[in-house]
Amino acid sequence: MAVKDIRELAPVYLIFGDEELLLERAIRRLRDRVAEVADLDFNFDSFDGETAGAADVIAAANTLPFASDRRLVVVRGVDSMRAADHLLLVDYAADPAPTACLVLVARKIPKNSRLYKAVDALGGVAEYRAPKRSEYPGWVTQLFAARGRTLSRDGAEVLVRFVGRDLRRLETEAEKIIAYAGERTVLDRADVEVVVVQTASASVFDLLNALGARECATALEVLDALVRDGEQLLGIHAMCLRHIRQLVSARALVDRSDERGVVQRELRLQDWQARSLTEQARRFTPVELSRALRDGADLEARMKSGRGEPRIELEVWLVSVCREDS
Repeated sequence: MAVKDIRELAPVYLIFGDEELLLERAIRRLRDRVAEVADLDFNFDSFDGETAGAADVIAAANTLPFASDRRLVVVRGVDSMRAADHLLLVDYAADPAPTACLVLVARKIPKNSRLYKAVDALGGVAEYRAPKRSEYPGWVTQLFAARGRTLSRDGAEVLVRFVGRDLRRLETEAEKIIAYAGERTVLDRADVEVVVVQTASASVFDLLNALGARECATALEVLDALVRDGEQLLGIHAMCLRHIRQLVSARALVDRSDERGVVQRELRLQDWQARSLTEQARRFTPVELSRALRDGADLEARMKSGRGEPRIELEVWLVSVCREDS
């Protein structure tokens, strides 16, 4: 999130923050802005702060642009440069080349440092940080809106639960969902679930199959492996709850109709998926599935509110689903 939006083209920028994706987007916006007045094939230099010295950076900035109005010079990892280099950059910011746009990029920079103050005096400081926990669904809806799509709040919350709070992964999954939707501009939770489930890891499906088979030990073993691999508990639970909803629907369909293929047709599944889901649904009574769905929804609310110990409560819920009524 930017503290100060970058609008006019300043001679020096200092952009910093702990979210790499947002920093790269800011650099891209600046590059596009400079490209309006410069041929960047001949007027662009990039430096790594861990290896470059300020003298080389300043020399590049002071070089007159070739057949253009501006040059673009980007320095990543400015916070890795020596203090002496920072002082040289402070001196440059006091009298910057009018034909250059120097972009200094850092993860952290003290706001009381001379470099921060020097660039801030030019109006070129912007901080980019990850959204707060409660802001992620809103960030996702804005991500879709920037691509001309409207995603429901419910859909955005589901995507965050499935994927976690990795902005780059969220952006990647958003691109997949948009590609799946085709020309449709209004998207919802169902679109998110279909795409995320289709691209889920095989081990997640192992957990769903163990849950449907009521194999408690296997379900807990797979859950442990998923957590060790870094999968998000909220995402795991969301997929399990979706599977329970499908089992409820499949059980209701087979109880209501003897027609062959009704589950495949009504739930829009592949033949093998319908057969597996029907077999699993028949292992549960309607009452058991209803209870599993209700308890799972209650667990979802507790996990989202931060109450209790999510891992333990998820395990307890899985055991209760697998356990057969006597």
